[in-house]
Amino acid sequence: MRKKHMMTTVALMLLTAALTYCITLYASEREYNAKLAGLSDREAEYAKIAEVRGYIDKYYVGEFDEKTINDGALYGMVAMLGDRWSYYLTAEQFASVVNSTNSKIVGIGVNASYDTDRQAVLVLDVYEDSPAEYAKIQPFDRIVSVDGEDVAKIGYDAAIKRITGTVGTAVSLTIEREGASFPINLSITRRELDVQSVKSKILDGNLGYVKISSFDANVDKDVASAIENLKKANVRGIIFDVRNNPGGLLQVMVNTLDPLLPEGIIIKEENKKGEATTHFSDANELNLPMAVLTNEYSISAAEFFAAALQETDKAEIVGEATTGKGLAQSQIQLKDGSGLILSVSKYFTGRGESLEDTGGIKPDIVVELTEEEEKNFYLLTEAQDRQLQAAITAVNERISKATQNPVSDEAE
Repeated sequence: MRKKHMMTTVALMLLTAALTYCITLYASEREYNAKLAGLSDREAEYAKIAEVRGYIDKYYVGEFDEKTINDGALYGMVAMLGDRWSYYLTAEQFASVVNSTNSKIVGIGVNASYDTDRQAVLVLDVYEDSPAEYAKIQPFDRIVSVDGEDVAKIGYDAAIKRITGTVGTAVSLTIEREGASFPINLSITRRELDVQSVKSKILDGNLGYVKISSFDANVDKDVASAIENLKKANVRGIIFDVRNNPGGLLQVMVNTLDPLLPEGIIIKEENKKGEATTHFSDANELNLPMAVLTNEYSISAAEFFAAALQETDKAEIVGEATTGKGLAQSQIQLKDGSGLILSVSKYFTGRGESLEDTGGIKPDIVVELTEEEEKNFYLLTEAQDRQLQAAITAVNERISKATQNPVSDEAE
């Protein structure tokens, strides 16, 4: 009886093993078939592209440049992702983008954003000693056409790609300017520019001011140097200005923030697989009252810079709500030198918030500029800049509170 029971047990074990094998085999076959179906679908799509190209080659009566239509197909593929932060670049354009993150720009020398109402490239800043400055382009000019193509037709990203290009080549622009009766047509020769992304000074009342135009290479070192110089001058507080800052390199932003913040999480990023990377600050922090100036053109790294200081209560955020960009892009170079700027991960603040979901950083003190003030933004004096004046007031109030409630550095 026992032997029979043992044989039954062995039979059940064999049956279980067989079932496990069948289930595993079935699951593997399903996965393989799913992949095969996906591969077939993709091959069918590529075949469709080849079919269209065949008809163009066989029947199209006009002339065309093969490289141009291939680039156009790649532009379209990435554009149809529906992600405004991802795009395809030709080899020349990709090289220009890489240079720009190294504090070198090939182009005309403007900091720009998109005017969605007028569907134009909105000039935010004109760099000193640049082709744009010599051509007398002004902040808040709107570029409506690039090399004869309307920006409204080709889109913002394509327009920016066409404005950047090869050193020594010319780009034709049509510009609309407030108060001008007719559009302004310009031909500007591109060249390589060294960009000074950090500027600092001491304001009345012995307050430090640090303007960060972007978080490009070495900006963290430049900001650290500026802060050290301001500390040597015994400033009572510091105002950081990231208005019209389009962002930049994540690690540079982290390095810039670390000396300012107490120990904790600065920013978290999560890739497509759900794998997370967390960036921390150490216990060393800057114990000076601070404020950060933001506006709707503070984007990406500029927003997270403000978010970290706001969440740790290290600074008052003054001005306008930021853009709300919570995706991180990677620069991917292709074999022929062209490249992709592709969103590859999601960003979260130290508290775990996505700026895509929150709609950007909301200021602690809201100060909105009038249309006239925005038009003349770079011409405003310190006294005329109401956002700056509100930041000065906010820092002075923090100084006053710190004086009334001094914090002891001694351990209890």
